[in-house]
Amino acid sequence: MPRDPHDSVTKDEKGHPKNVGKSTTRRGEDVVKKDGKEPGRYEVGEKGADRPVGKSTLRDVTGVDPKKTKT
Repeated sequence: MPRDPHDSVTKDEKGHPKNVGKSTTRRGEDVVKKDGKEPGRYEVGEKGADRPVGKSTLRDVTGVDPKKTKT
């Protein structure tokens, strides 16, 4: 039986065997280097394999900047 020409194995696309196992997204560390830290996040040290450890403020958790809210 001939192979389906629309099969991802025959096309050089996402499911092609040579692309299997490759990451399709950026690592968090690379995002921070390029785009900077997200508002409301800060580092507190490193853990494990020298991976950064951080915490969040209310800005990160709620998406609202508490300094800009009206009271």
